Amino acid sequence: MDKVNLMLEAVSKKLGITPQKLKEAMQTGDIGKALENMPPKDAEKLKSILGDPEKIKQMMNSRQAREIRKSMGEK
Repeated sequence: MDKVNLMLEAVSKKLGITPQKLKEAMQTGDIGKALENMPPKDAEKLKSILGDPEKIKQMMNSRQAREIRKSMGEK
């Protein structure tokens, strides 16, 4: 299994959905499906982050995000 599928598997378990549903939600931009099984407090927090371009930029520039991209072969 490649790294992307491993990551999808891990995240989908945390969200309580199948990896396929998560992948579809990511491809279509419909995060509602991905948030259905999350605790309401966590879902609201994620929505607020995704709705704020500055927060997304900060998150994507974090050390953890860089390490994930590096492990996936991206620069």
